[in-house]
Amino acid sequence: MRESRELRDLHIRLCEAYARGDTGFIERLFSREAGSLNIGTDPHEWWMGSDRILQAWKAQFQALGGRVPLVAGDPQAWQEGSVGWVADQPRLQTPDGDLPMRLTCVFHQEEGEWRLVQTHASLGVANEASVGSELPV
Repeated sequence: MRESRELRDLHIRLCEAYARGDTGFIERLFSREAGSLNIGTDPHEWWMGSDRILQAWKAQFQALGGRVPLVAGDPQAWQEGSVGWVADQPRLQTPDGDLPMRLTCVFHQEEGEWRLVQTHASLGVANEASVGSELPV
């Protein structure tokens, strides 16, 4: 596997599209292949298939005033053949301040273009809160 500047730059453009509310860019980026999956930070945000993913995102963009103010961190991007992935710690800008997130994206090349096949966003929770005690890190 090798580092991928192309996927790193694509991820940054994706974050910028969220911040602008550019649902067209996001819609073009998601794969139409079976198995596409988007997992959000809310327990109910588990969407399978590009139609459902895009329907949910468009509704959320509308509920958030037309954009999702996401700022890329320092994405790490890798690829092996026609599959690549990005891991990042972006910030979601909220009225109460920046909310640190964790985000992974899996891409697949389809007809020469990178398409998103899976995303997973999460909010870090301290081990003390999730398992009741501090763990080595």
